[in-house]
Amino acid sequence: MDYPIFINDAWVPAEKAFVPMKDLGFLRGYGIFDFFRIMDGRPIFLSDHLDRFLSSAAKMGIQHTYTKEVLSQLILDLAATAQDACLGVKMILTGGLSMDGFNPSANANLYIMPSVFSFADPNRGMHLKSFDFQREMADIKSLNYAFAIRNWAEVKAQGGDDVLFYTKAHGVSEASRSNLFFVKNQVIHTPAHFILEGITRKHVLALAEKHYEIRVDDCSLADFLSADEVFTTGSTKRVLPIFSIDQQAIHQGTRGPVTKHLYDLLVSYES
Repeated sequence: MDYPIFINDAWVPAEKAFVPMKDLGFLRGYGIFDFFRIMDGRPIFLSDHLDRFLSSAAKMGIQHTYTKEVLSQLILDLAATAQDACLGVKMILTGGLSMDGFNPSANANLYIMPSVFSFADPNRGMHLKSFDFQREMADIKSLNYAFAIRNWAEVKAQGGDDVLFYTKAHGVSEASRSNLFFVKNQVIHTPAHFILEGITRKHVLALAEKHYEIRVDDCSLADFLSADEVFTTGSTKRVLPIFSIDQQAIHQGTRGPVTKHLYDLLVSYES
């Protein structure tokens, strides 16, 4: 099904939806977004996603009038009309129209774009290529993915599926669109700083702490390379194993038992 798209105050047919040429999201990448799933007519972790969406908007300084209650009702209305088992919903808020192409408007533009979604195979691991890089405004889910995208050809040429960001000063932070974890001697580690605190990350940590020791702290690239297991979490991935970093195999390039356990726990928790 080709779902309608919400623009500011109404749902419109997808073929009639457009972004104005003077939208600051289009002109300058000035905007934020969030992504979540609707499964069997039920939004997953909706309250968490809306809290992060509104927090990102406030930190970015985007002026708008949308409340959590209004946004929640829009999503619940969409969920009630869903005709597919799983939808991915991207919600975008931009700085609105700008006559001079720089100064934000007092009225933001809101776009909600649903589409049919399917998960990656949880047994199919990812391969990461590391880059010495730290995202600006890492705690904001902004529209700016320029660094990862401009290096994408290099990542793919080396057989990679995503990037791993790290710096010599602060260690590993995250992948381009998901959080990272490593397992060593049954202890789960995840970076504490210069990350977007993922919603899936939050729930995986809450589930994991009932079964494992958890350490949230600085993590070096060497820590990840010498780990027993590495995995990544996100709304589009749930819990996926990392099979290699910079072409160095992790857990012999197979899915580890802790990764599988956490995946199973999350799927059960979501249902």
